[in-house]
Amino acid sequence: MKLRPHHLIDIVCDYGQGAAFEPHPYGHAVHTVAARVIEDPDMEVEFVVAADDICVPCRHLQVDGQCDDVLSQLAEPVSKQSYNDGLDHKVLAFLEMQPGVQMTVSEFLDRLDAHMPGIAEVCTHPGEKQRHRLGGLRKGLLKFAEKRGN
Repeated sequence: MKLRPHHLIDIVCDYGQGAAFEPHPYGHAVHTVAARVIEDPDMEVEFVVAADDICVPCRHLQVDGQCDDVLSQLAEPVSKQSYNDGLDHKVLAFLEMQPGVQMTVSEFLDRLDAHMPGIAEVCTHPGEKQRHRLGGLRKGLLKFAEKRGN
């Protein structure tokens, strides 16, 4: 499976907050990828700064692999492609990883845990409270740890 690092962080955070993973009007695959990740944290993932397995079915993914969506909620609207690429480069650098690295979800979770609470500063989305993000990440990591028997 190919994933953007921030997509997996979003899943961990949402899982920790008890969010329901349901189909989205855009058609992306967060709900199905989240189910697979939660079911099998020993699954191997390749971390990419590009369209990933979540993006593939999305109506905003163009044939050239670029997202045509815009983050219009920002003071100065920016393309989601540009925002996500920048975010994922920052996340990878903070976690001391390179694009294309492969590891299991569990190994990534351990890396996230080792970089708490700083990772929340790096990956909190615009309009989201950092404390809320950090709480969701901590709860998500705990839920995964319980699932793994740690």
